[in-house]
Amino acid sequence: MSSNSHAPLPVDHPAQPEKPLQQSKSVVVTVSDPRGLHLRSGRDVVRTASQFQAQITAANLSRNSNAVDLKSILQLMQLQARQGHDLQLAASGPDADAAIEALCSLF
Repeated sequence: MSSNSHAPLPVDHPAQPEKPLQQSKSVVVTVSDPRGLHLRSGRDVVRTASQFQAQITAANLSRNSNAVDLKSILQLMQLQARQGHDLQLAASGPDADAAIEALCSLF
């Protein structure tokens, strides 16, 4: 009686690089524009955020708002951010640090 079981063949796989850990960063910024975060300045925020792979959100701490996606102008306008309001920006992804740094320069 013969057995149909086969010994597993050794497989030579090149060493796979480890996945980089997801970076995460959060910062609080204050809206400095006397007109607040309006459509024109909001457009700049959305354009900047859209350049990054990271997921980027913002919450208006002065109004206790929910976090919104900074890559969407409609969601950004929901923050109703006025001059002096504190916004918490949060990013997670491979370029989170660079995204937060670029966005902070807009406030």
